[in-house]
Amino acid sequence: MKKVFSIALLIFGIYSYNLKAASLSMVFLGQFALSGASSNKSVPSDFRDFDAGFSFLIGANQRIVNTISASVLAEIGYYHDSYDFKHNINGNRITENYQLDSFLIGAFGKFHFSFFSLGIGGGAKIPTSALYKKDKNKYRLSRGDLQDLFQSAIIPYIKASLDFNVFNNILIGLYVNYDFPIKFQQNNYMDNIIINKNYMTGFDIGLQFGYFLNFENK
Repeated sequence: MKKVFSIALLIFGIYSYNLKAASLSMVFLGQFALSGASSNKSVPSDFRDFDAGFSFLIGANQRIVNTISASVLAEIGYYHDSYDFKHNINGNRITENYQLDSFLIGAFGKFHFSFFSLGIGGGAKIPTSALYKKDKNKYRLSRGDLQDLFQSAIIPYIKASLDFNVFNNILIGLYVNYDFPIKFQQNNYMDNIIINKNYMTGFDIGLQFGYFLNFENK
């Protein structure tokens, strides 16, 4: 997480000396992805659910040469995460699933090459509520429940994207998102209900669609 913000600050510092020549950049973004979850610190390999979200990005775009530019953007939005686990207990298959609704805040850096761009960034998702399902049983979890359940009810994330500009200002692309592990508290909270009491992490591979605007500073 510290490395992500350090990279973003470095990029911003390189171009901040010439911000008068930079243009204002805004992006409206929607995302939809296949989601995998793991109960340890490894990268998930089994994609069993779907994630989705939308966000608004705003920042500065600095032209480097004629067809190459760089952007540093702040990002805020909403994200719906799914963490789906399957367990085999005494020969019985049991599934449990977390559906988290989160406020997203982060930073994103992009390099633009003619009609496509590469981006990397990160930040934090702050869950405001969740739905926990174990087989046919459902439990609504508030922000307070999540704070009691996890050591830190904040999900740090890192993501990268490959975007293509089509029809002037329309954006279509691919993205990957990795949620760093969040750890359960060992305080017996919901101990008689939940199965996984270790870590929880997620990995998304998906599509994103958006609309971007650049306001040239003349």
